[in-house]
Amino acid sequence: MEKQKKSVLIVEDAPYMSEMIKEMLDTEEYEIAGVAVNGTEAVRRYKELEPKPDIVTMDLVMEEMDGIQATKEIKTYDPNAFIVIVSALGTAEHKKAARESGADEYLWKPFTVKNLSEILGKLLAKKEQK
Repeated sequence: MEKQKKSVLIVEDAPYMSEMIKEMLDTEEYEIAGVAVNGTEAVRRYKELEPKPDIVTMDLVMEEMDGIQATKEIKTYDPNAFIVIVSALGTAEHKKAARESGADEYLWKPFTVKNLSEILGKLLAKKEQK
């Protein structure tokens, strides 16, 4: 039986960064459910997608709506959503704000394929336990 790929919604305003994440996740394990360039679009896309993405990678600093607000809105809509903040802002305050918004993990830029895989693997293991 073929293993079901896990779907990922990428939320990132920098095209090179979303391309990099796409390339990193172009594996047997993952498929890209969609890409959003700001928080407003992220919330809309998340609500539209069926089935819901297994994981959302969320940038913090974006136009229109930032990653913290988008995370809160997605978590309000779907408390079971799994969201990984992916940001160059690595301060304790940013990490705390991300956690308080409902983010499940925090990944600092720049990161490696190994970093990303480990975090997603950890989250998916949590999801399987629910």
